[in-house]
Amino acid sequence: MDRLTRLMGKLSLVYLALGFVLGAVLLAGEGVSAGWGAAWGNVHAHVLFVGWFVQFAVGIAYWLLPRRKTAAQPLGYDERLALLACGLINAGLLLRVVIEPCFYLQVIEGPVVTLGLALSGVLQAGAGLIWAFQLWGRFFRRFSASTPAANK
Repeated sequence: MDRLTRLMGKLSLVYLALGFVLGAVLLAGEGVSAGWGAAWGNVHAHVLFVGWFVQFAVGIAYWLLPRRKTAAQPLGYDERLALLACGLINAGLLLRVVIEPCFYLQVIEGPVVTLGLALSGVLQAGAGLIWAFQLWGRFFRRFSASTPAANK
């Protein structure tokens, strides 16, 4: 298993644990304050979907999908670009985790919220585009008849 997959797997498990803890807190505080659920409900969903599920699936995809290794790309992909995407998705998610509850709890208002959430979305979209770019060819690459993969 390569370094990127291990990193994304570990990060996804941190988000899974955080999502379960946040979910338990939301359930426990359901009758206490309606503002709490509104402030943290979307964060809970994003932590579990983007932080855990998407990151886990993409990390495993880098590892499992067929890849053509070359001298220029010994892993079969550009590791620096993939690590950049990993950083982007996590930075975008963490920005959302901070900004969204502050907005609902009226700690911050105005353009800071708008710009923060927009930047969060741009960072996450950037990661998704990098992942799509790097993984796309694995679905469409044709191997020549002389490669062992073509003979299976």
